[in-house]
Amino acid sequence: MAQDQIMTEPRAPVMRILALLFAAIFLTFTAFGMLAPLLVELADEFETSVAVAGQLAAATSITWAVVAPLVGPWSDNYGRRLVVLIGVMLMALGVLGSVLAWSYGSMLGFRLLTGLGMAAIAPNCLAVAADILPPARRGKAVGWLISATGLGAALGIPGVVLLSDAGGWRLPFFVIGVLLLILWAFFWAWLPRGQRETGQATHFFSRFREIGSNGRAWYLLGANILVVAAFSGAFTYLAAYLIETYSMSAGEIALPLTLAGLGVVIGSFVGGRAAELTRRLSLVSGSLLCGGLVAALVFVTEASPWATVALCSGVGAFLVMSWPVTSVLLIELAGRSRATALGMFAFSNQAGAVVGASLGGLMLALGGFTLVGVFCLCAAATAAVVIRLKVREPVEAVQRTAA
Repeated sequence: MAQDQIMTEPRAPVMRILALLFAAIFLTFTAFGMLAPLLVELADEFETSVAVAGQLAAATSITWAVVAPLVGPWSDNYGRRLVVLIGVMLMALGVLGSVLAWSYGSMLGFRLLTGLGMAAIAPNCLAVAADILPPARRGKAVGWLISATGLGAALGIPGVVLLSDAGGWRLPFFVIGVLLLILWAFFWAWLPRGQRETGQATHFFSRFREIGSNGRAWYLLGANILVVAAFSGAFTYLAAYLIETYSMSAGEIALPLTLAGLGVVIGSFVGGRAAELTRRLSLVSGSLLCGGLVAALVFVTEASPWATVALCSGVGAFLVMSWPVTSVLLIELAGRSRATALGMFAFSNQAGAVVGASLGGLMLALGGFTLVGVFCLCAAATAAVVIRLKVREPVEAVQRTAA
């Protein structure tokens, strides 16, 4: 098998590939979140409202959610290299095309293209990491790769703001697009060519059956939707809470939001190490309960904006700790269909983001920010109960522990 061949490569090439995967995820989530600080400029450019401009981000999420599960079987059948190269190129074309956008409709089309490329990148990057590393080293690697999502928010988005201030809203699209083209060239040169599995390529839906036949995978994905809903509910309305509670301006909340995002990086690293422990499911359940409780405190504690930010950073750390563990569990449950399972994981992330933003908004309308915190607590606590009661360790993990 090609996976076994890759795992025997020297350490330096493996670390080089992991660095490329990290860069790909970092640029993906930077490109995904870059619209937020540019909405006012985009609304002015295309003569529309900020609310309508915000639908450009929604379009990216929808494309990502729909395409990610479909890309997984193609990766499992035809190899990671082809799918990663296509995904990075599509995203580069979408981002660079946005530089040339002449109307709202054209911008919408380029963001849909960008989302199409994004859907192929993150799940495949995690699948590549699982292919090139032995089981004992996957947890730390997956946690490190997922931390790139937090760095995209903590460092990439502020970089977008600086570029926009220096050269207008088109400049950050141009810079990110060029970086993606450079990354594509490195992937072309360094990502190994895997071998296609004979006799499997035509059975597209057999990949889904392989995952769907395992009830633990469905419980994991359902719990992840709840976790992301709690995370999205807290972080979506954090800025509005800071502005309304502490009378802060939009410019004043930039640094606090960056610091809050660092909790995602911390949670990713800790989760990566937890993924390699024998009691990882118990640890994740406890972490989710703590994250839900802290999320409730975020919207009732009014000591200072920095105390609120510190609490929200804790929410990110506690909740995001589950993501590397869930990814590794799905990899272990998936057998030969790793990318398919991780594509379904990506879908659950996007579904959870939609649920968290929409239900969080409903709670805000019904009972204010306090009810948003209650919603986050209930979602995280329910996820903890599901994982504790319904998920068991895969046979591969049990055998590895016994050995």
